[in-house]
Amino acid sequence: MGALAVLAVACLAAAASVAHAADTKKPNFVVIFTDDQDAIQNSTHPHYMPSLHKYIRYPGVELSQYFVTTPVCCPSRTNLWRGQFAHNTNFTSVLPPHGGWAKWKALGIDQSYLPLWLKDQGYNTYYVGKFLVDYSVSNYQQVPAGWDDVDALVTPYTFDYNTPGFSRNGAAPNIYPGQYSTDVIRDKGIAQIKSAVAAGKPFYAQIAPIAPHTSTQISTDINTGEVKAYFYPPIPAPRHWQLFSDANLPGGTPNKNLYEVDVSDKPAWIRSLPLPQQNNRTYLEEIYRLRLRSLAAVDELVEQVVKTLDAAGVLDNTYIIYTADNGYHVGQHRFGAGKTTGYEEDLRVPFLIRGPGIKASQSDKPQNSKVGLHVDFAPTILSLAGASHLLGDKGLDGTPLGLYANDDGTLRSDYPRPAQHRQQFQGEFWGGWSDELLLHLKAQPNNTWKVVRVYDENSKQGWKLIAQCTNEREIYDLRKDPGELNNIYATVKPAVRSRLEGLLAVLAVCKGQSCSNPWKILHPDGSVTSFAQALSSKYDSIYKAITPFAYTKCLQYLDWDNEQSQFKTQIRGANPAAGVGHHRLLTAASERAIAARRRAQAAISTELAERPPVFQAPVEAKSVPVPDDILAADVDKWFAFHNAEYYLA
Repeated sequence: MGALAVLAVACLAAAASVAHAADTKKPNFVVIFTDDQDAIQNSTHPHYMPSLHKYIRYPGVELSQYFVTTPVCCPSRTNLWRGQFAHNTNFTSVLPPHGGWAKWKALGIDQSYLPLWLKDQGYNTYYVGKFLVDYSVSNYQQVPAGWDDVDALVTPYTFDYNTPGFSRNGAAPNIYPGQYSTDVIRDKGIAQIKSAVAAGKPFYAQIAPIAPHTSTQISTDINTGEVKAYFYPPIPAPRHWQLFSDANLPGGTPNKNLYEVDVSDKPAWIRSLPLPQQNNRTYLEEIYRLRLRSLAAVDELVEQVVKTLDAAGVLDNTYIIYTADNGYHVGQHRFGAGKTTGYEEDLRVPFLIRGPGIKASQSDKPQNSKVGLHVDFAPTILSLAGASHLLGDKGLDGTPLGLYANDDGTLRSDYPRPAQHRQQFQGEFWGGWSDELLLHLKAQPNNTWKVVRVYDENSKQGWKLIAQCTNEREIYDLRKDPGELNNIYATVKPAVRSRLEGLLAVLAVCKGQSCSNPWKILHPDGSVTSFAQALSSKYDSIYKAITPFAYTKCLQYLDWDNEQSQFKTQIRGANPAAGVGHHRLLTAASERAIAARRRAQAAISTELAERPPVFQAPVEAKSVPVPDDILAADVDKWFAFHNAEYYLA
């Protein structure tokens, strides 16, 4: 054999060896998960978050088309861990009765979700920071299952930037007076990572700071028992108060949709909102800067996490992911500050990832334009962990992210690489609307909606259909009108409108594969696999025959009898609610396994609560017990004030 042939064989053998190593060694995961961080208004710009770019974006990749599907915290976090849309989890709100900690536990969500699936694959799991809004000083003993170490913020201290309070594994909660929340979470997260490395097993660690969420103080009058909540923009760390004085809201709004003058084409409730005046605009400018300043401590957290992993010798085998629970708007259209709408600012969130097999982008611009969703997060983590063979039995609506487009040659060989990546998805929300910080604006009860969004990676064409519960409709050509200023529902080509309506009729009631590939429902013969193909005139008769999705009336919760689609029975069967809430999908054997797991989890939680972690965060020395009067408070009253769920989300 010649020298060149020998060299070629050696190279092939080396490549095969690298691929085998990538497929056999389980990677670690660290997920930095912020609260209410937008992907549009420059909050991740390198000027404001240089460490995010230095340590994750440049050695990794950013996804330009990444979205949440229910833009409010607790349902969105559930979508992330369960890999299901909210209409399939039936966890649709922040607080009871349609959301909240009690419902989350009653649905059994923490009996079959990502951390437990990873534990079944030999992982240790860790969590620190915000979990759910009404995990509180009254229910902290009900520890979320699936975590080897969970150190969760508890209400009323969840959104208190300077006196955060935590319960670790169900232990009596402590507060950290005068300590900045993100710094406490950083120190706790670093200690968890060190403990995870010392344990010698692959690990998943999620670090969830509250920034840049609004700050919240909840107080009770000890004489009258009256509960009051006070809301204010996010509070930066003292060392960051003077940063970014040059930041301005118009400069942070590339879609040019601030203070929309003509809203005659918007739904009636938006038309009723007044145009923000100069005093409102000055306030919103400062809100914008305070959000950026509050993220400066998160940027420092990113640097410390990466340096900790590097010092421990595990950085090269760890995926680091940066994302948020939902997007956020400041000043768009007629709004002040908040989320929960179907517009781009609320649906888009940052998603950056580095790790084994991911080619370094070394770029200031996103280098992956494949559509990705929060419901894709769990299947992505499982696939990267070598468990893609399990995706079919989890009742998932999502599919692994298109990370194969950034394969450096060593990405797992079994990571899914579909011939056609998803181009379309649906979003949804049930409830009302309240501005979080322009509190003089009148709350609106009818903000329940569905969205269908389509993006063609090749042509860069994007379309969006928004269907309000009043059955008012909006269509936007997102290539020409990224700011969603011109509703063209009445004037767009009939083929575009009918195809979007057809997609909505399927996706509004989808589950499982029909969520990722609605074309199989619309075209069972397999003749269509993309929106561009569906636009052919030969399919006009098919789409003309589809009755548009409709609401019977505006409700602030999911009711299958209220949401009308001709595909509902075909996709969901005679009982559309069957299978909603994953616990309904479980077999008797798995129910017995879950009961055993609950007993084991309770024992583990008791043990963990009674002993310190392997590595103790130095900040623990500054903690004190929660005052007795707070522990004895009537927590339900804290969430009973008007529109609490929208302010606290």
